[in-house]
Amino acid sequence: MRDRNREGAVPAARNPQHDHFTEQLHELLARPSLSAQLLQHAAAHLAKNRPTEPLTLAGWGRALARADARILSGYPPIVAQNASCRAMAALDPTLWTTSRTRGEWALCLNAAAGTL
Repeated sequence: MRDRNREGAVPAARNPQHDHFTEQLHELLARPSLSAQLLQHAAAHLAKNRPTEPLTLAGWGRALARADARILSGYPPIVAQNASCRAMAALDPTLWTTSRTRGEWALCLNAAAGTL
């Protein structure tokens, strides 16, 4: 007679396909969120291109557009918009009022990405 209460407690035989799925799931969960990836990619662009110069509004727009194209293309619009909004919400408002170099912005963006 089967025990309905303990039926799920007995471990099933290991299925190689299940292990592959579990491995992929762990890999996916270990990745940063899309919002964090967006900020990290923008930070990498700023750190690579003239990091000692001040960041202009146009420079910020280009870095963000490149990150958006690289990270969010292919996702449904609602997913991309949500990731962008979360990324911008993670930025400290004082970043906008202080004059910083592109390299300093890159450090701040990486720090903000770590909070997502």
